[in-house]
Amino acid sequence: MKFLLIGQGIAGTLLADALQKRGARVVVSDGNLPGHSSLPAAGIINPVTGKRFVKSWRFDAFYLAAQEVYRRLEQELGLRIWSEQSILRLLTTPEEANNWSARCALPDYAIHLSETNDAGAWQAFIRPALHYGVIERAARVDFSALIGAFRQKLRAEGAFLEETIPAEAVENLGAEYDGIVFCEGYRAQENPFFPGLPWQLAKGEALLLRFRDPGSEQISRMLKKTMTLVPLGGGLFWAGGSYQWHYPDLLPSAGERAFILHHLHEMIAAPFEITDHVAGVRPTVKDRRPFIGQSSIHPKVFIFNGLGTKGALLAPFWAGHFADCLLKGEAVDGEVSIRRF
Repeated sequence: MKFLLIGQGIAGTLLADALQKRGARVVVSDGNLPGHSSLPAAGIINPVTGKRFVKSWRFDAFYLAAQEVYRRLEQELGLRIWSEQSILRLLTTPEEANNWSARCALPDYAIHLSETNDAGAWQAFIRPALHYGVIERAARVDFSALIGAFRQKLRAEGAFLEETIPAEAVENLGAEYDGIVFCEGYRAQENPFFPGLPWQLAKGEALLLRFRDPGSEQISRMLKKTMTLVPLGGGLFWAGGSYQWHYPDLLPSAGERAFILHHLHEMIAAPFEITDHVAGVRPTVKDRRPFIGQSSIHPKVFIFNGLGTKGALLAPFWAGHFADCLLKGEAVDGEVSIRRF
């Protein structure tokens, strides 16, 4: 079978990989349109999130799939993609510290959460917190390296089109492909083949920064409070991210830069310099579940989208699931099917 995938962010990349691994032929189209969210993202996988420190939906199954797929892609592409990095969580109020301790005592959380009395390599760079938590089985996926290397692989195979294929062109392509899958990120909100889906798009921004103290190169843990800091290597850090539900354009904004810096200064005491400012629109969904399935308008048109803020964690599992659905005729899981609405 032969499929055309429109869009090569993390969704399109991993679905293309999953289909190829199952013997399908794949062509991927991407025109590098502005506003995409995969490349500016840090690729964080965090098992416990939110103010109440709740374990992520179906985390154990998703994490195992992510670990397997990203490690395999590392070997096949010959570069580092997957980094297992714990997260140091700053706990600044008695309520936060007590809630964290209570979570640590629960059997389902013990493998992920622990407590510590100091900030380790971060100690010289942060403002003191009341208490510190540690999140284990966290990780980071280098989206930029993965997407770039996979695109080179597709080009070498003659399977990549450097163009944006509009929805209205699909009718002319139906005879050439067994299926056309839109993996176009936030632009799917305007896709006529999937009307009425409850999108809740969020523009996010982040800063890239470098500490003046070279000792920062020894930091390996991510740091989280209101903002998240992610060591990228070579003394460079990703710092974000923000959420904007209403935005005039796709560009980095002075207002969000000030917002991020305000919260960073609540966490960080050491001087740093900003090296870049990035922005993208996340394809987020009201119920925080992906959009997967077949168009009710055209039988050869499908969607694989809506991975939101957890694309690094969700994409490997659901790409494999959807590839099986496309090739074997299996039903899409009801929790992610677009028919759930």
